[in-house]
Amino acid sequence: MLFVADRVEYIGNWTEILHAIWQRPWFDKLAAPCCDRFNMSDPAKHFFRYLPTSPRDREWGMYVVGAGHQLVPPGRHYPPKGHPPPHDFAWQRGRVLQEFQVVYISAGEGEFDSESTGRQSITAGTAIFVFPNVWHSYRPLTTTGWEEYWVAFHGEDATRLCQRGFIGPGKAVLHTGIDETILHSFTNLLDRIRSERIGFQQLIATDAMAIVANVLAAAWNRRTSSRNTELVNRLKIELEKDTEGAPVIETMAAKFHVSPSHLHHVFKRHSGLSPYQYHLQMKIHRARELLRGSKLSIKEVARMLSFQSVFHFSKLFKKKTGMSPRQWRDAGEKSGEWAIPPKVGCQKDPITPEQNRSKSTEN
Repeated sequence: MLFVADRVEYIGNWTEILHAIWQRPWFDKLAAPCCDRFNMSDPAKHFFRYLPTSPRDREWGMYVVGAGHQLVPPGRHYPPKGHPPPHDFAWQRGRVLQEFQVVYISAGEGEFDSESTGRQSITAGTAIFVFPNVWHSYRPLTTTGWEEYWVAFHGEDATRLCQRGFIGPGKAVLHTGIDETILHSFTNLLDRIRSERIGFQQLIATDAMAIVANVLAAAWNRRTSSRNTELVNRLKIELEKDTEGAPVIETMAAKFHVSPSHLHHVFKRHSGLSPYQYHLQMKIHRARELLRGSKLSIKEVARMLSFQSVFHFSKLFKKKTGMSPRQWRDAGEKSGEWAIPPKVGCQKDPITPEQNRSKSTEN
């Protein structure tokens, strides 16, 4: 048995013990100076977690053993400090894992090497598949750095995909382009891991399968996707990254090497909304999450999302949702939606009255 903070878990091997220790809140406090030193205390730029799994989790068919997101600046040591063995590695040494991984590069450049593919260049919009018992290594270029999302998983469903040829060591690098559905799947998975609500293991397993499916679909569609589609997807990503600010189309157009009018026209033709309208939609969606998922006041939410005033925020919110911010929050509290379950040390399956009578008879 291993007693860890407010939780008691049975963990089968020493790597899982390390994983559990390193994910406890009290360890985060001890590690805070290290995180500050490497500028990784911002969870929007650096987050990872390794998860112990139970036999019940494994019976689901696919189970997640770890996931993360990190922004690696140019010249920064890679991988960042804090990953346990065997996940920590060096470029020359590489590593061999016992699970599958999908690593999605959303910005920057790098390189990948494996015994099945040889060395390959990696650019933004590339997914890397890692397979059990296959040596591999990857890293960002020191001149560019990169932004990566990753999930590690295993199970019968993952093995079946490999056996039937959907994925395989010889097809470890897939070019998907910047795809918002892939990023949304990663975001959903990481949000669930952060919350650790009851039953989240099965939900993140579903998210992991969605990531695999979205990567395969995006790689397939890549051959027929136009530059305009890529442009729209990239702009959506930029808009969704900054829900707390105001989009500057001229700046984004310059970044994508197109004119502002062309960017506006292409975006509206593909999405049905102007960039401003789309960004406002994202801000309202974020406001809905904050109103039910945090204790921030309505004024604080309006300020965080850069609305001109509480009145302006409330007016737009009601126009888009049919409810005022207060009504939206109150409705969530009454229904119990977004309620965070209390932490418990050890939960067992409930014992039915029949089981109790059976035990009494046996005794």
